Amino acid sequence: MSAKPDPFAAFQSLRLDKNSPTPIYLQIAEALASLLKSNLFPPGSLLPPERFFCERYGISRMTLRQTMVMLKREGLIESHRGRGTFVAPQRLQKQQQEMRSFTEEIRSRGGSAQSRVISFELVVPTLSTRKFFGLSEGNRVYEICRVRLKDGTPLAVETSQLSQRLAPWLERFDLEKNSLYRILEESYGLRLDACIEEISAELPSAAHRRLLGIPRSCAALVVNRKAFTDTGEALELTRSTYRGDLYSAVVHSVRRKKTPNWGVSL
Repeated sequence: MSAKPDPFAAFQSLRLDKNSPTPIYLQIAEALASLLKSNLFPPGSLLPPERFFCERYGISRMTLRQTMVMLKREGLIESHRGRGTFVAPQRLQKQQQEMRSFTEEIRSRGGSAQSRVISFELVVPTLSTRKFFGLSEGNRVYEICRVRLKDGTPLAVETSQLSQRLAPWLERFDLEKNSLYRILEESYGLRLDACIEEISAELPSAAHRRLLGIPRSCAALVVNRKAFTDTGEALELTRSTYRGDLYSAVVHSVRRKKTPNWGVSL
């Protein structure tokens, strides 16, 4: 009968140099970060207790906690009172400058996207919404609230508003089985061309926490999107509240070279 592998063996193999000018807590943090990024431990794996690390590396609990704070900041671990410290799930990264639907974004990363419709109704738009869509008084907009899931895990609560004038009888489509952007493009002949997104961090409402299954302490990444057709017509207003523990945004920026203007006359 073969011996059961030791789950802590990888942590025991780490070596520290106490003569190095690099602080011990930083050496441990860098070594553990490299180990956790190697995918040796799947998300949700329980890490050894504090006593294991302290005895193995000959360090105090205060030194170990400095290490753990760094790993938490990197999003590599998460602690739960009374349960222990676990390998954190990898966050889905939103690549800015790519206009994709939720379904397209998840599929491009090899995942399976699902939707659960919370509400779908025609509403009277606010004044600012009416101005955005260029609507006359009395016109209505579709307001659709959905929970968006990745591989069965709730990732975001999304509330979209669309002009009824551009997409009449939208309610005949099943938005739990079909991509909204695909419906707009294939059934209405609308070509989505560009969007403007504003990203902020917020504490989610009690309703959103319940729909996403997250604790009160979990922050959310909120993305407000304004989408336009290829003719420049306003098409969609969407507010998406993403789980902060599973989602992050990456913004690619380029500094264009130009002749400096120092405001000096020669």
